[in-house]
Amino acid sequence: MLRFIILSLTLIALINSSNIQRTTATPPAKYQNYKTYVKTACNSTTYPAMCYNSLSSYSSTIKSDPIKLCITSLNINLKSAKKASSVVSSLLKKAKSTSSPEVPILKDCLEEMKDTVDELKQATAEMKNLNGGGISKEEHLRNVKTWVSAALTDETTCTDELEEGEANEDTKKKVKKAVSELSRTTSNTLALMTNYIGY
Repeated sequence: MLRFIILSLTLIALINSSNIQRTTATPPAKYQNYKTYVKTACNSTTYPAMCYNSLSSYSSTIKSDPIKLCITSLNINLKSAKKASSVVSSLLKKAKSTSSPEVPILKDCLEEMKDTVDELKQATAEMKNLNGGGISKEEHLRNVKTWVSAALTDETTCTDELEEGEANEDTKKKVKKAVSELSRTTSNTLALMTNYIGY
């Protein structure tokens, strides 16, 4: 009888342990829903895979909130802009040290990248202040879209000047890689603003 009781208790413990592991391994349904929301939102952008890869890890913060979705996208956008600016800055320093004819083009491109960083900072600040500043939420959102659109224009200006100017292929390749990635991110942010907030 004692042996039977011990065996029964052991089986119960094993079953409970198995249930705990299964519960831990399966994320709650709401988190799956949050990821679905992000995926659906990203499907409305020009580069959906890139959008989802950058935003999915923030899905539990974004939840199903379009404002949080756009703020998160802007924060990622700003990091990308700083990275692109850093790439151009490094190439400019190298060009200056060798008196390369690329210097003027890279200077102009760096100015465009700095403007992009400033514009995305303005957009992020405005997005976080939707209910303040003495203007309506709609006006704030229109301003955010204006800043993001301006950033996209500056990014395009940088790559256009690079193509037209005197720069070696290696420099062009490095700048275009960094700025193209930034432009895709900015394009996605603008699409999310348009499709999920509507101003």
